[in-house]
Amino acid sequence: MVDKSLAVRGLVFVCARNAEPYVARCLQSLAAQRSTQFDVLFIDDASTDGTVNVVRELLQAHFPDRHTLLASAERKGKARHAFEQLPGRIQADFIAVLDGDDELVDPDILGEMARAYGDGFDVVWTDFVTDTGLDGGNGPLDPFDSPRAQGWQSSHFFSCRQSLLARVPASYYQDEQGQWLDCACDFAIAYPVLDQTRRYLHLPRTSYRYTTLNPQSHHLQGEPSGGLSSPRQRAAAATVLAKPPLPCWRPVHEHQPSMNHGLAVKLQQVHVDVAQCFARVESLEKQVHEAPFVQLAMERLVRQERIPLGWLREAGAWALDVGLLDHLADTLNAYQRPRVLEFGSGRGSKMLARLVADRGGRLVCVEHDPAWATRTQGEFDRHGLSTHAQVVATPLVETEFMGQPGLFYDMSFLTQADVFDVVIVDGPPARTCHLARLPALPAVAAHLASEGFHVYLDDHERDEEQEIVRRWLEAAPELRAQALSFSKGVCEITPAR
Repeated sequence: MVDKSLAVRGLVFVCARNAEPYVARCLQSLAAQRSTQFDVLFIDDASTDGTVNVVRELLQAHFPDRHTLLASAERKGKARHAFEQLPGRIQADFIAVLDGDDELVDPDILGEMARAYGDGFDVVWTDFVTDTGLDGGNGPLDPFDSPRAQGWQSSHFFSCRQSLLARVPASYYQDEQGQWLDCACDFAIAYPVLDQTRRYLHLPRTSYRYTTLNPQSHHLQGEPSGGLSSPRQRAAAATVLAKPPLPCWRPVHEHQPSMNHGLAVKLQQVHVDVAQCFARVESLEKQVHEAPFVQLAMERLVRQERIPLGWLREAGAWALDVGLLDHLADTLNAYQRPRVLEFGSGRGSKMLARLVADRGGRLVCVEHDPAWATRTQGEFDRHGLSTHAQVVATPLVETEFMGQPGLFYDMSFLTQADVFDVVIVDGPPARTCHLARLPALPAVAAHLASEGFHVYLDDHERDEEQEIVRRWLEAAPELRAQALSFSKGVCEITPAR
């Protein structure tokens, strides 16, 4: 059988600005590809560091006869460079987009993409992982529906036929005033291409490492977002999505492999929907079974603990639900003037503050989001709780525990005199990085009461939180862990007796 991929030529489009610390790793990952049926187009977007010199040397060393290096004297952004350079400057069957501060982690991925294009697919993408270990979460698109209605499933590592890019007008890379987009460029490149075809293929393999900690990245500039995009990026993405879709001239029904893939996507979605239905039924059965106990807990919290009923209803599915609050009330009774630390403030914080205040204790809430910190402190002030409860606004900083890098709250505000009886770990958000709450226990280990303590890890039903507990017990075998089940799972950590 003839391997169709041998007749397919790819072009890897790399655009970078001030990426000197990253470009060597990027280009070396391309050099490590087992397929050599591709050229490299590297565009330096008016860098002011040594990016161009590093790139020139590496391109000549690894791709002597199959590269083009363009050093732009003007800062244009990836979207404009894509429009000006990709449609026809270098002939290729498909184009793959790679940022200069990122890298490929699958040495076979370009060969697999070539094989897919040889089979007639028009758009091929994969999954990615961030430099902090967070899974990208890409997935297949339903070819029987508009791509703009299905969410952003095709980021990092996006590729498409060059002929589709050639049909995209300049206005699709620009805002309403005709200015070239300088962020959300992946959106601007991908959606006009996806409009034109339904011959998609998602390769379910992690091929790409996305650098989120580059200080030049848009998502780290301006207001903190807590995710992989900034307010500017989200605004630019909204501009892209507001544009009218280009006509689809490559329908799915004329390409049997795309039809087969699309039907498989549909079938998988049916399986997911059925599983979700069963999960909802199981959840409802559990709620019915627990309803009498929840009612008793609610009556106690309202009558004995003076927590307004409206506060409990407002908490909804947040961490400090009725069951956990009721359990915490018993835990706090074991301490005189309990000293409590909460990682991640939220709607339940004022209820926790009420429990602590009525026992003459002190609550410290640690929060990295300035808006949430202000909101929670405002709640404490408004309800007369600030004498016993305060919010510490502190940023997330790089850290490491047991060889696992991550981001966690800057705990430098703690002094040697700060000691806690109870610690509640409900932050930072899981999307922050892989095993986001792993540093919580080592961060407070020196501040836990020597006579006894309770640590509560929220969301224990999740695989990551269970892995966190496993690592905690590995590092501190003198501790004991007990899984508690409320509306969500919680793990209670105490000294083994």
